[in-house]
Order: sequence, then structure tokens, then C-alpha cells
Amino acid sequence: MTLDRPAILGIVFGVIIGGVYIALQRNALRQKAAAPPPRGVVALVPGAAARLLFLIVAWWLAFALAGADRYWLTGALVVTYTAPLLSQLKELIFPKK
Repeated sequence: MTLDRPAILGIVFGVIIGGVYIALQRNALRQKAAAPPPRGVVALVPGAAARLLFLIVAWWLAFALAGADRYWLTGALVVTYTAPLLSQLKELIFPKK
């Protein structure tokens, strides 16, 4: 199986977008843990909305302007985003002794 240019672009941009998104998400979680609890859920909405807007705009730009294959782009993004979360979940379920 050979990958064509749009598939390779999809993988590359998906990994980049997923990596940036998970870095932003983990940074927000660290800041939330270090700060005093916010006043209600509404205080958390602007950060979450900004990260989601980044994800949507970056995905669309990679798809529309760079010509990346949407399936490879989405797949690479999902794998890149969920891999650190799954390893973190594994550490919670099976802690090191």
C-alpha cells in the first residue's frame, strides 16, 4: 500500500494538530489543579471553547488549504490526542509499585 501526497499531509498535520491540542489540554489541566477552584462551570468555558475553536480551525485549514486527506487527518489527530490520555489512564488503573 502506497500513500499519496494528501494522505501523508493528513498524517503529518493530524499529528501536529493533535500534539498541540493535547499539550494545550494538559497545560490547562495543570493550571486548573494549581489554581483555586473557579466559581462555577462558566469560568471554564472560555478556555475550553478556545481550544475547541483552535482544533476546528486547524483541521479545516489543513483540509481545505493544504489538501490533506480528511480521513487520514482525522485519524492521525484522534490517535495523537488519545495516546497520552490512554497512557495516563493506564497509570491510574495499574499504578507502579
